[in-house]
Amino acid sequence: MNKKYIELNQLFEEAKNKNEFEFVLTLINYRGMGTKKLTTNLNEWFEAIEFYKELYHSNIGKKKTRIGALIYSTFFENSDFYNIIGSLCRIKLGYKGSSSLYWKTRKYERLLGIGEKQDFLLELLNDANKLTLISFFEENHFKEIRNTFFHSAYSLSEEEYILHDSDPIEINGIGQSSFNVEEFLYPKIKNVIEFFDIFKELYLNSFDSYKEDKQVEGFFPNPVKPIILGSENGLLGFKIEKSVQIYGEWQDSGIWYKEEYDMWAGHNINIYIENVETIEIKDQLTRYENKEDIKKSNKEFHNLVDKVKERNNPHEIIRAINLLVKFGEVRDKKMQAEENSYKKNNYPKIILPYYKKAVELGNHSTDMTSLKNRIKELEK
Repeated sequence: MNKKYIELNQLFEEAKNKNEFEFVLTLINYRGMGTKKLTTNLNEWFEAIEFYKELYHSNIGKKKTRIGALIYSTFFENSDFYNIIGSLCRIKLGYKGSSSLYWKTRKYERLLGIGEKQDFLLELLNDANKLTLISFFEENHFKEIRNTFFHSAYSLSEEEYILHDSDPIEINGIGQSSFNVEEFLYPKIKNVIEFFDIFKELYLNSFDSYKEDKQVEGFFPNPVKPIILGSENGLLGFKIEKSVQIYGEWQDSGIWYKEEYDMWAGHNINIYIENVETIEIKDQLTRYENKEDIKKSNKEFHNLVDKVKERNNPHEIIRAINLLVKFGEVRDKKMQAEENSYKKNNYPKIILPYYKKAVELGNHSTDMTSLKNRIKELEK
């Protein structure tokens, strides 16, 4: 069994064992009432890539390369894929999952790009100790391939993929404007297909594994004892019995599948986006408070700080300031211990964004004198 399968399988199992209710919510991926197969982009993604795989394996030359590039690019574009992997990591770590984990940027002006989602996901994978999965993304995803293919900014010979209107692609530390498809692209496509097959199998098997009802414990958002609804066709949702009083009578609430309409439907529940965001921000702040340092990418953290700034909640701002100072000081101490003068001189530009953002957030409510003095020292 390969390492990717082992780690991905472990992630599914660890999330389920940590909090089965959150695990089920992640599988359902509910955002609102809708047809079962159309409320997520996973089903089309599964079917499309299976179709593309048939074409890929039945063609040669440039036809094979075109379909291979389509598989490669389509795989990395799926948003629910990132939501689910990220949510499983969060559940394993003791937090809640989310059906919109990487949906909007700091000011809600646009959707997150694939590169941003991956940067955010890598830090979560590191926290969840899924280093093989990190290696998969780092070794196989090249935005230059995805961008040039989807923007028709490439050309092909029988052996080469040539990039146009693009930055060079870095291969073994060297920037290149073309690469050999047999030596470079086809092995990446093979790895992508393998990862896709593993994820699809684990997701569908998890969904199908619920053959009978099962009561668990969870939060929605208060403590509840939901019944996970199973059937011969797998997961049908969850029900919280006699949890809502309507016109003097107690009614069940939850999310479950209505077969006659082929539809997921929420029953006697309200989903307030403001409350969901507050819970997610709280979880993210707590997660970073429990971390000694940011290991793989600071982009998720800075995105969190930007959201806190926009929300302008005094308690959240104080926590964000403390985190900015904390991670700035970690880098400050590394600089002071660094003996290589070249590396030491490079540290201020790494430290200053943390300290300056802390001052920006706390300038009108907190004494920032000592931090401002440290900024002046670093800017000399």
